[in-house]
Amino acid sequence: MSQPHRLIIADPGLTGPLGHHLSYSAAVAGAAIRAGVPTLVLAGRGFDGAFESEGIETRAVLGSAYQTAGGGGLVRRCIFGLAAHLPGPLAAFVGPAVRNLRRKLPPFARDGLGRELAAQLAHFGAGPADMLLLHSVSGANLFSLCDAQLPPVTLLVVLRRMPAEMEADDPAPELLVALFQRLADRFGQRLRLFADTQTLAAQFHQLSGLQVRPVPLPVAVPGVLCRPLPAVPHLVFAGGARLEKGYARLPAALAALAGRARFTIQSGPISPAADPLVQRAHRALREASGPQLVLIEEALEPPAYAALLASADLLLLPYDGRIYGARSSGILAEALALGIPAVVPAGCWMEDAAGSARAVAVPSDRMLGSCLMEALDRLPAITHAARQAAPAWRMEHSPEALWNALTGPV
Repeated sequence: MSQPHRLIIADPGLTGPLGHHLSYSAAVAGAAIRAGVPTLVLAGRGFDGAFESEGIETRAVLGSAYQTAGGGGLVRRCIFGLAAHLPGPLAAFVGPAVRNLRRKLPPFARDGLGRELAAQLAHFGAGPADMLLLHSVSGANLFSLCDAQLPPVTLLVVLRRMPAEMEADDPAPELLVALFQRLADRFGQRLRLFADTQTLAAQFHQLSGLQVRPVPLPVAVPGVLCRPLPAVPHLVFAGGARLEKGYARLPAALAALAGRARFTIQSGPISPAADPLVQRAHRALREASGPQLVLIEEALEPPAYAALLASADLLLLPYDGRIYGARSSGILAEALALGIPAVVPAGCWMEDAAGSARAVAVPSDRMLGSCLMEALDRLPAITHAARQAAPAWRMEHSPEALWNALTGPV
């Protein structure tokens, strides 16, 4: 692929600092600018932040959502809020039942991303020499592009969730196999499909019959940490307080390690629309908070988030490996670039990426607390291995590596 005249990043999920929308968009935009390619970021209307890199033009103009299935209306907030006070087994039943019902209901309105992009691309004079990148996109988003009057840009799509998830959360009105064929018919040679793990790329290739190339996660963090390990290690959980991220498992696991470590749990705000088990865990963590357990209940701006990650001696990623499967983890990628070991789920990309030398894997049938104890016992060894491997990981997952993969020969 020849060097584009301009890169346009459309990121409807970029509404604030929470999650990896900001870091991903900033990383690839910065790499494009360093390669001499002007860049425009079209963000969600709620985005009022800024990028650290100079020269990244940003417009907060997209009203369409990237993911709405996890959002909560009044009914969901009432049901989940009440269920959070039920005994554990009953609370565990309510969340899946409500989510399954939500997924069976038709959307209230057709996704409008394609219509919005058509207007914005026309406004900015986009044409055949420009690339349009969607690095976080749902099935509903993609379907909206098929009938939109887009200028003849080259469309780059990075698929970051597993096919089954895309079929369940904010899906297209048709199955993915038909959606990809529709996209191929609509865009022809101007369609480029990518996924951010090898396994995920293979899954989408098998599903669609189209070429889906793997690309690295872009990681831009400070240098590798070299400080000595403290007598009381600092364990950090950062990111969304969601059931699939193992948030509900934290209270019991942290209690099992009392006195052996100190903890910081950063989750952003937790609303009555959160899963009942997450709300129960949040109450328990609040009750246990103190000098050895700090809760951060807000989204962090990039400098504060980077400082928190850099302060960790061990990163807690007790995710559900069956759900994550082939999906990547931006937080794990950042930790490995900093030389920080992690506790990760077994049987998924995260275990494969970190390896047994840099991480302790948690099988689904094993208590999280016992795995954390094992990680603390092995902390000097896995820290040494993580620091030794960090430079190579940083090179393989640099923003430039992603830029070269996106714009390389087909």
